[in-house]
Amino acid sequence: MRCAIIFSRRRLPPQNWIGVVAAFGCLRAGSPALAQTTAAATVSDNAAATAPLNIPLTLGPLNLHPRATTGMIADDNLLFTSTHQESDLAWTLQPGLQAVAGDDAALIAYRDQGYDPINLTPGSLIVQPPEAWTGKIFTLDYAPRFKFYDQYTADNAIDEFATVNLLWPMNKLILGFRQDYQLQKATIIEANQFATTETISTALTAAYQFGDKTSVESDFHRISIDYDAPGLIGYTEYNTEDWFNYDLTESMPVSVGVLAGYDAVAASHQDQTYEQLRARVRYNFTEKLVFDVSGGGEVRQYENGESDTFSPVFTLSGSYRPAERTTVSLTGYRQQNASIFNGYNYASTGANLGFSQGITDRFTAGVSVGYFTLDYESITSARANYSDDYYTARLSLDAKIIRHLTGQIYYNLTAIQSPVSGNINDNQIGVNLTLSY
Repeated sequence: MRCAIIFSRRRLPPQNWIGVVAAFGCLRAGSPALAQTTAAATVSDNAAATAPLNIPLTLGPLNLHPRATTGMIADDNLLFTSTHQESDLAWTLQPGLQAVAGDDAALIAYRDQGYDPINLTPGSLIVQPPEAWTGKIFTLDYAPRFKFYDQYTADNAIDEFATVNLLWPMNKLILGFRQDYQLQKATIIEANQFATTETISTALTAAYQFGDKTSVESDFHRISIDYDAPGLIGYTEYNTEDWFNYDLTESMPVSVGVLAGYDAVAASHQDQTYEQLRARVRYNFTEKLVFDVSGGGEVRQYENGESDTFSPVFTLSGSYRPAERTTVSLTGYRQQNASIFNGYNYASTGANLGFSQGITDRFTAGVSVGYFTLDYESITSARANYSDDYYTARLSLDAKIIRHLTGQIYYNLTAIQSPVSGNINDNQIGVNLTLSY
């Protein structure tokens, strides 16, 4: 089961669009000035952008990595509705602190390669040779987000995001533990309304390497999702994943897995159980081509006595780098979920294609398009089935201003065609600045 689709939304009043352009104009204007200063000092742009700041921040055994992101989002359809559309301008400020004990250098290396190091798991490491494993790592990350709206001040909120992650590699065994907490007020586009969503997830993971080519991994997950809005149904899910891995080649491990779960839905007689059988292929050919594909089938049973259902499920992700500054990425999925609406399940199927191009060492342009559908299926005989189709597009320009300061300007389009909600469009434009250490 997955949580509802959440977007943070507000629109920019007409008189403030000039402010967005001016803000990004200042961002770009700063770069030539910096380049001139750097040139005068006979240091290249790239060297200035990557020069290390050798000032360690520590607290006992912990290495500290503070960061802060500030931004502005203009949205022309706050509640994602076809009528009575609300628009506003939202300002955000999100300070954050990551405290790391153990192999901090490995996390910095992963981050510099564009990965989120907090997502390292035993399963992602066990299919690599032991010499490529990280050391023992304990990570604590907390980042509240303050949101302020120009007109609809009742929607002002303080969102919270916290993660505790432990990764413990040994001789052949890798253990992991992760605890996440999220509290955010945003638009639930399935429900066309604002709501505060609380998500608490726990993962216990382990992986063991039998030999040079074989390994196993086992994960246990618990996730609970709750909404503060009437009419939205939360749930608690317990699931387990067990995989057997075999390395066909050094760069291509294949896997067979069994997954099972129990959904405790916060509505009378709607609890569910499911089982999945999957196959998975992962491939990493240097840095040019990487993909991860998993597919299989799911059987689901219902507490209310409805007939068992069977459906295909899959996930895929991949990226291709035909040139040093060019990346093409593709993601896709099909999953079964218990709906946030009473009496429904839905299958979510979608894909997203992205393209990024480095313009210089400092600027990267990106474009992506996506499509997904939600096929709602009644788990009671009194309701009709229906489908919603979603289309997305995104344009972005990222700037490395100095080593620890980055900026981004972006445009998002989300459109829906629904027999229930009607045809809906939403446009967003935003600017972000991130200072990280």
